[in-house]
Amino acid sequence: MILKSKDFKLGAGLSAFCLFLLLFLIPNQVGPLTEADAMMPVLITCFILLLAVLLMAQAWRGRTQEKPAEEAVPAEHRSSPLTLAVVVGIMAAYAWLLELTGFVLTSLVAMVILFLIFGVRNWLTIGAITVATLGGLYLCFETLLGAPLPVGTFIENLME
Repeated sequence: MILKSKDFKLGAGLSAFCLFLLLFLIPNQVGPLTEADAMMPVLITCFILLLAVLLMAQAWRGRTQEKPAEEAVPAEHRSSPLTLAVVVGIMAAYAWLLELTGFVLTSLVAMVILFLIFGVRNWLTIGAITVATLGGLYLCFETLLGAPLPVGTFIENLME
């Protein structure tokens, strides 16, 4: 019996999307799944597929709550349309600035702003998570995968 139908539907939708990516979109747009060019999209898609299946399993055997989810979350922690619009704006600015200022600087500023928007005020927490995340991503992409991250034209001009 499915106890959390919204979670199950979300997991099923994500699973279907990931299968579409793996069976159709990645092979047609990037190349065969066995080639090096397709490795990163395949890894990300498989990770999302794993999380979607875990979400469906949790929804299948999860326990129901006494209160509906909307009542269980305090009003000050609920998402508002304004918060959503601000986050979408930050992501658009991030995509636009990535080429100009590079991955490290753009990601650092975006993460700090997002932490502040979502109510995290402990600077030690913000700094530790931001540095660990950016350091881990830099290590994974630059060192392990050999995929260079954008440096940014502004940073390149400063380095010359």
